[in-house]
Amino acid sequence: MALSILQRLLAVLGFSKGRAAAAPVASDAAKAPAPTPAEKPAAEPAPIAASGAAAAESKPRPSQRPENDDQAVKPEVAIRQMLKVKSLADAARPQSPEDVRAQTLNDLKALKELPALKSLAQGFARIVSRPDVDVDEVVESISKDQGLSVRILRMANSAEVSSEQRIDSLDVAAQMLGVDRVRQAADAVSILGLPSSAGDSLDWKHLWIHALGTAAISERLEGLIRGERTSAVYVAGLLHDAGKIVLSTLQPDAYRGVLLDAWNELEPLESLEVARFGVDHAEAGVNFARQNVMGEIIVQAIAHHGRPDRAETHRLEVALVALGNFLAKAYGVGFSGSRLTERDGEFADHPAWAIIEQEIGRRPDIEHVSDQMKVFIKRLRTQLAALREGL
Repeated sequence: MALSILQRLLAVLGFSKGRAAAAPVASDAAKAPAPTPAEKPAAEPAPIAASGAAAAESKPRPSQRPENDDQAVKPEVAIRQMLKVKSLADAARPQSPEDVRAQTLNDLKALKELPALKSLAQGFARIVSRPDVDVDEVVESISKDQGLSVRILRMANSAEVSSEQRIDSLDVAAQMLGVDRVRQAADAVSILGLPSSAGDSLDWKHLWIHALGTAAISERLEGLIRGERTSAVYVAGLLHDAGKIVLSTLQPDAYRGVLLDAWNELEPLESLEVARFGVDHAEAGVNFARQNVMGEIIVQAIAHHGRPDRAETHRLEVALVALGNFLAKAYGVGFSGSRLTERDGEFADHPAWAIIEQEIGRRPDIEHVSDQMKVFIKRLRTQLAALREGL
């Protein structure tokens, strides 16, 4: 009886039968008879509701991810746009050499301008803005910069100006366009400078000097060897390394690494370019020249100035540019990003001489040409040094 009264009391206080059994009791509790139905404890009361912060935590929260909100930025879309890829899975896979080449060629299609040196472009704009300027002054100013030359030649070769033949000469281009049209080009380039990314990573002033030196040397060689000079050879020399600027404009940091490896003679520059971009600077330059309707002399010089024997047309002009490039490197006229090595041989043994002999029908006096060029290059180097200080 005493045990039955104790169980009722525990039930009233909220203890279940099981919990009561767990409490320490007399040893004879296990022998007590089971309670009758009337004696069964009442149902365990419902737990008391929590209050305050505990109550707030116990309620289901509304979703913080509005999946159906059209205004919400979807991360998977954003990352594809940031990386400029169509598929994250494809972007994660290493690119094959074929993919790298295809990407470079695709990027080249969007490149329409070579960056002009801002100081030269502004000087050009000042010259053509004078009402009394003549064409010779205009041509002289244009000829100092690759970016300006490309723009003027492209304008002269546009369908509305010239539909019959390609213009390779800056003199002809300026005469054809007239000073007013050239002024339009001046307006377009007067604020043109190196892209910020390329300017931060690469300083191409020495390459510009090398290009100017190659152009002037090639033109002088033409006068000595052929007895006449044409601005087509000059422009071909000016633009022969345009592909280096093209590649460095597309990916300045990557091209800086290529130049560093080439300087350390890990591999030839062209091999390193192909490994990184899928094309070398010659092919990149040819693509750019063809997109900008440059003449075939320029295209062939860009493509084959390193191997003039491979030129398909304009072999004499390409050979002259090859010799001009060699002498510019040999005499330290600017710097092209790569230096002469033993495999480049000597000036008198350059393969361009055999091509020149075939084209003009006689063997030039190489020793006389070499002596004349020493005097010319010494004077040229002084002139270009002054120009470099002003860049």
